[in-house]
Formats: sequence, structure tokens, C-alpha cells
Amino acid sequence: MNQASERAVRIAEEITRRTTCDHYRLVLNEERVPTITDSKIGGKPYWPNGEATEYPVDEQGRPMLMLMQVNCAHAGLKAPLPEQGILQWFISLNPERMYGCRGNYAEEGNAFRIIYHEHIDGESSYPNAPTHDTVEDILTPVKREVAIDFEVESTSIGVNDGAFSRMFFEIIKEITGVEHTGKMWYEYLDNDDCLYFERHLGMKRPRHQMLGYPVYTQEEARRDIERHDTLLFQLDSQFSTLDRKELVMWGDMGSGFIFINHDDLIARDFTHTYYCWDCG
Repeated sequence: MNQASERAVRIAEEITRRTTCDHYRLVLNEERVPTITDSKIGGKPYWPNGEATEYPVDEQGRPMLMLMQVNCAHAGLKAPLPEQGILQWFISLNPERMYGCRGNYAEEGNAFRIIYHEHIDGESSYPNAPTHDTVEDILTPVKREVAIDFEVESTSIGVNDGAFSRMFFEIIKEITGVEHTGKMWYEYLDNDDCLYFERHLGMKRPRHQMLGYPVYTQEEARRDIERHDTLLFQLDSQFSTLDRKELVMWGDMGSGFIFINHDDLIARDFTHTYYCWDCG
């Protein structure tokens, strides 16, 4: 394999410099049994007794399934994420909703919900809440209840993020003085340079994360990148390290994503989130 050009290396280094930030890597811990209020995928959701907010239901009035929840204090989350309480991701079990994804936007019907409990009151749950082991396997990407641990890592934008091409050509213009329009980044580079970008500006999977940059199986899926500019959750497909059975499976080894506007996240307004998933 030939080496990448000096120009490609310079551009990649500048993109990394401009976009490097901290994010939270979520690690599925099969050794620890989670409680009702722990961070986890699957299982019974925390649900406080007497809370005014009703348990989320779909358009047919059926209780939704919790995919995952995060205990913000235990996870050590910092701004712009909540630093206390529990944040949860629910989906409809309607088979026509494709894991609750028809419509994509939270405000477009009852297909999925993001719920935030600012305070934790005991270890209560909702008695009629469905769980991964009480519904048809085909209706949920989450196959088991597994605890989540958190690690803070540095990351930078990847080549299949929708904002990547724009930043690439901004840097090209700064370097050469020439403006390029109507192209994708890979149309400007030869094969060796493209391979260099894909190796050095990509992230390994599985990639469960909060904040940072999405790692798609295919390509950018957001309709409006500027509006939904912040990655709230990415939940990736993963097999068990203990028995090689599925822990999470989105179609054919895909990933699920929740995006939110940064200002909405600061305001703790989760009513305008965007949900999508893709697979190979």
C-alpha cells in the first residue's frame, strides 16, 4: 500500500485538531447485576411512584419498552448533560414502527420517547412495563439486561458525519485558496489518501456513547444537522463476551442514535429529539 500524500496528512491532522472533544464511552458490563436505578440496557425501568408524568405509551395505548437508562450521577456526567437524575430511552412495540423509528422525530407521534427524571425517589418501577424478555425478539434490538459503565475519552469527527465534507473543503480553501463546491471529500482525494482518512478518522465498533460524533454503519441519517447537532445516545450492536450471543442487535449489525439540539439539552427539553437507526 502506498503512503498518503503530505497534503492528506496535513488536512487530517487539522480536522482532528479542530474537532477533538471529550465524550462518554458506554461499556456493557456483563459481570455486574444492575438494580432498578442503575445505568443499564434492558430490564425493568426506574419509574417513580406518584410522578405526574405518565408512563410512555404508543398510539394504541400500549406501554413502551425501555431500551436503556443512565443514572447521571453514578455515570459522572457533566454539562451539557444532566448531572443528576435518570435519563431513559423508550420505543414503541408496534411492529410497523421498526423499533419505534417511523417518523424519527419525538414530536411526530408516539413511536419513541426520551424521559428525564430529575430526582430519584426510591427503587420503584412501573408494574406493567414490558421488558426485553417479555416481548417478541423481533420487536427489540436489546436482547438482555446488562449494566453500563462509563469512561471519558477524546474523540474527533469521522468521515461519515454529515458535517465532515463541509469542514474538509473549508480547510482545503484555507490551504489552497481554491473553493470547491458540489463534491464529497473523497472525490478530491486518490485511493491511498481516502484509505488513510478512513483509517485515521474513523472509530472502532462497538461504539456505545454519549456526546462526541456518530459512527454510522452507512451514512449521515439526520435530516437537519444544524438543528439536531448533539449526539445524546448511540447504542451499537454487540455480542456477549461470555457466550457470544446477542446483547444488542439492530437489524444486520447496525446502530441506533438519538440526537438533540444543544440548547434543548441545556434546557432539559427532550421533546424535540431525533431518532434513527441504520444497519449494513
